[in-house]
Amino acid sequence: MRTRWASCTPVDRTIRVSERLREVPSWVLDYVLVHELAHLLVPGHDHEFWGLVQRYPKTERAIGYLEGLAAAAGSGPMLED
Repeated sequence: MRTRWASCTPVDRTIRVSERLREVPSWVLDYVLVHELAHLLVPGHDHEFWGLVQRYPKTERAIGYLEGLAAAAGSGPMLED
């Protein structure tokens, strides 16, 4: 997993998280898990998906953190599934 923070396989309900997240604050990891868990219900990134994800109160803050982490590493967004 070099290009994503995490990924989800709805068929077998497997979620994989990048080792690069082992040093992030717990609220960021929680957001990544919420994002991937939402994919078990909604496969894409549509309005319904984001409605589920945004129930997590630190969604915007965590996205900003991950964007900063990606920018510092010289890579783009990594939550695209």
